[in-house]
Amino acid sequence: MPITSKSKGKSGGARIITYNVLVAVDFVEITLLTIYDKNEMDNVSDDYIKSLIPQL
Repeated sequence: MPITSKSKGKSGGARIITYNVLVAVDFVEITLLTIYDKNEMDNVSDDYIKSLIPQL
């Protein structure tokens, strides 16, 4: 997700981590777990993402 106020193109963006749960055949629940600036944090580990899920 680019952040236009940073005027840096792709490198000036943010990453979004979501959690998708199939509730029923015709319904999927999508939960926003976090948004972080790519300049503040590199790629995140699986352990970090798993640590966010119990907080739901």
